[in-house]
Amino acid sequence: MAWRHALLISMLLLVACSVPEPPPAPAPATPTAAPSPPTLVPRRPEEAATAFFDAWQQGQYSAMYDLLSADARAATPRDLFARRYTNIRDGIGEVKLTVQQTGPASTSGQVPFRVTRTLALFGEVSETNTLPLVQDQTGVWKVAWQPGLIFTGLTASSTVRVTPEAPARGRILDRNKKPLADNGSILAVGVVPGEITDEAMLLGAMADVLGMPAETIKQRYQGGQPTWFMPIVDRPGSDRPDLEAKIGSIPGVALHDRPARVYPLGPSAAHVVGYVAHPTADELRALASSGYDESDWVGRSGIEAFAEQQLAGKKGGAIQIVDQSGKVLRNIVEKAAEPGEDVLLSIDSGIQQAAFEALGDKTGSAIVMSTGGLHDIFAMVSNPSFDPNRFVTGLSDEDWQALNGPDRPLVLRATEAAYPTGSIFKIITMAAGLEKGVAKSSDRFDCGLDWNGLPGVTLHNWQAEGMLNLSEALTESCNPAFYEIGLKLDQLDPNILPTYARLFGLGKGTAVRGVHEVAGTVPDPAWKQQQIGEQWTTGDSVNLAIGQGYLLATPLQMANAYAALFDGTLTTPVLMPGLEGQALGDLKLKPSTLSAIKDGLSRVTSTPRGTAYYAFRDEKLPLLAKTGSAENENPDAHAWFVGFALPEKPSLLVLVMIEGG
Repeated sequence: MAWRHALLISMLLLVACSVPEPPPAPAPATPTAAPSPPTLVPRRPEEAATAFFDAWQQGQYSAMYDLLSADARAATPRDLFARRYTNIRDGIGEVKLTVQQTGPASTSGQVPFRVTRTLALFGEVSETNTLPLVQDQTGVWKVAWQPGLIFTGLTASSTVRVTPEAPARGRILDRNKKPLADNGSILAVGVVPGEITDEAMLLGAMADVLGMPAETIKQRYQGGQPTWFMPIVDRPGSDRPDLEAKIGSIPGVALHDRPARVYPLGPSAAHVVGYVAHPTADELRALASSGYDESDWVGRSGIEAFAEQQLAGKKGGAIQIVDQSGKVLRNIVEKAAEPGEDVLLSIDSGIQQAAFEALGDKTGSAIVMSTGGLHDIFAMVSNPSFDPNRFVTGLSDEDWQALNGPDRPLVLRATEAAYPTGSIFKIITMAAGLEKGVAKSSDRFDCGLDWNGLPGVTLHNWQAEGMLNLSEALTESCNPAFYEIGLKLDQLDPNILPTYARLFGLGKGTAVRGVHEVAGTVPDPAWKQQQIGEQWTTGDSVNLAIGQGYLLATPLQMANAYAALFDGTLTTPVLMPGLEGQALGDLKLKPSTLSAIKDGLSRVTSTPRGTAYYAFRDEKLPLLAKTGSAENENPDAHAWFVGFALPEKPSLLVLVMIEGG
């Protein structure tokens, strides 16, 4: 800018003029007085302005105060000065501040400047202003400060008010656009102190109905003005009729509806949908730049957490200067809130509810998934569960203890827990055996009670079944047939069966979007050496062949593996349409291999020797199915079942896993 060049030239001239001429040489014999020191030049206005602006940008409010004129310091104490800057900075969510001089100082010491603030909620906000400077008695330039230098129009008696506007959170919808998470209302149960006529009766009744100590209830309304509504506790909106009947007529008790996040299916879809909670201190530090504060709600698990950015929308609000009566003197900035976007899931509410109810009081998981094309998840439930509405209305100490108890109700067992699979793994062993030529569909296996294929070791079958071909062995879940295949695969290469397990998607996440999942474990020689420090044995391969040993898989991994039998392609399951499943790989199985596996599965429910025949003998719909019983560290084996319709066209696949079932 031209004025900067002019200023530079002026400063150079002033420096030159301030150098005194050398005194004349004294006469040799006549003593002379010492020369007078040069006159001090006052600091220029721009220097004072630059120092003030630099200190402001760095948040050095004490240094700013040192630059104020005597009159300004007399009007505003140091601590009040610093506190006002600090409170406004923090209150408006200031992330960055830039202050720049925009022109030369006037002859009277007025310095124009621009202040640009980057605010977490409002973005960049700029305004121009003028810094007034005066010279003190020594000629030094000082800032004639007044509150209007923070924001134009601000005075000693007015304040900066920030009014946030929260956006409506997006809904989570099922495949038919029925809400799984919605914006509804909950019931605030409270007390209006001035309306109490019999405090002992009120406290006794509320304590009994709400399950709270009377002392706690009283503490929560003590100190309130007579006409104030003092909230005591939140309850689901569905509790209103019961609460009105029991305590609604007691003088002093008040029931108010207030907006809140609600979950219509409650525990049935809790793990998939997730829940919201107020941000923790650590979360606030991470989210502050997005305008979050401690009153906001953030997704803590499930889709609520995964799609937080999409669901949350963008906050709005206003920053205003107001007088003591609250009258708006100036609008500094305004921004309308942008509502969050709805998130559509592949879940079917009716199927989800039915699957959850079918589990009853059993600990485990159930999955309903489509086969063919996209593997849409119609239902994914886990039990024990929790009610996400309780995170909104408030959790008691007992609630927290239950949530963190040994039953682990917060764990989505379908994806966050891995188990030995037992006999449902046998389709993978059968595929590997047929593809590698160690078995043929026509081979006959002795399915007696004992198998002695390992030196000095006798392994057992669950019942004597006679001589069976391979498909029949799958139907009747003959252990010796699969022990034999595991043995031969190990003799060929101990890594073959682990490789096929990974080909079917085990040992790694399914890449489903929206929920957390664990990878499980596919053991092989390298894994055992690294994790356990032992050599792989043939017995490990034989155990793996029937889904035992060190093998661990999630229910979703196994459901996805079976869904891949429809067309021979492993695909990412879809929970959020729009994030379509990606082909994870071709199983590379010959049509004859797939046919033999499907033939064995088709007899499980349709022939008397099938392991699920008696459960399904009255069903007219033909099914492909497999049962499994997996030994684990507990006395009772885990029970598995997977079934789907015959594969002429895509259908729904159902997988159920019961811990110790």
